Amino acid sequence: MRLFITTLSMLSVISFGYALAGYGASLFGGGIIAEYVAGGLTGGIIFGGLALILWYRHRRDFFDYDE
Repeated sequence: MRLFITTLSMLSVISFGYALAGYGASLFGGGIIAEYVAGGLTGGIIFGGLALILWYRHRRDFFDYDE
């Protein structure tokens, strides 16, 4: 489960990177690529939210308790 949650977190970072790339294209003389921005934000929110939900449900697996 740890690896899956870490993978979801990294996919969130990559998706937000696509959103920034779509927005940053206008800095280099092009226009804003709306598909990149919309897809990146949507994917980043979904992957990040899913990673947080799964981490919250399995948070006891991530820490060592003496109980």
